Amino acid sequence: MIACLPIRRSLFSALLALSVASPALAGGTTLACYQQVHQPAVYRTVHEQVVVRPGGVVHETIPARYGEVVERVLIEPERLVARHIPAVVRTVHQTVMVRPESIGWEWRHVHGVRTLCKVVHPAQYATQAHTVVVQPARTVHERIPARYAHRARTVVVEPARTVARHVPPVIRTVARTVEISPASSGWVQVSGQRRCH
Repeated sequence: MIACLPIRRSLFSALLALSVASPALAGGTTLACYQQVHQPAVYRTVHEQVVVRPGGVVHETIPARYGEVVERVLIEPERLVARHIPAVVRTVHQTVMVRPESIGWEWRHVHGVRTLCKVVHPAQYATQAHTVVVQPARTVHERIPARYAHRARTVVVEPARTVARHVPPVIRTVARTVEISPASSGWVQVSGQRRCH
């Protein structure tokens, strides 16, 4: 492009208006020539990072862990029980004198004649049964051992807890077109008289 000196738009606007309004001035001696030029807007693609999703802290709950244990439990404690043992008895038979020997008088008939006689009455015996204690009754204390059983139960191996987890932001690079300089128009002087004819 030929180097030209910039001239204010207002000045050229006035000159242009004057040339249109005064046709009698056309055809005079050329002092300088100017051409109108247009400069389009200049754009550029820029890349910038935008946050798609902000970062933060996420609290995550980890559930408790459970397990099963088998333990020995007491069902019935040791105790003493009183037990009655009855007496041991036996029946024995014994001959005892019921009536001792005695002398008495009694009437008898001797040769047909009623006679009072002195007589001896022998002793009388009888067999009697009675119970004897072989072993007396007694109370004994018997020890009964404790009884146990096995039982399974659920226990907490690790309690539930909350942990904080840092989530980084999600960033994406996007491209966009930006205007570096706007479109413009102006006048430039054309150098040399040959360009003005």
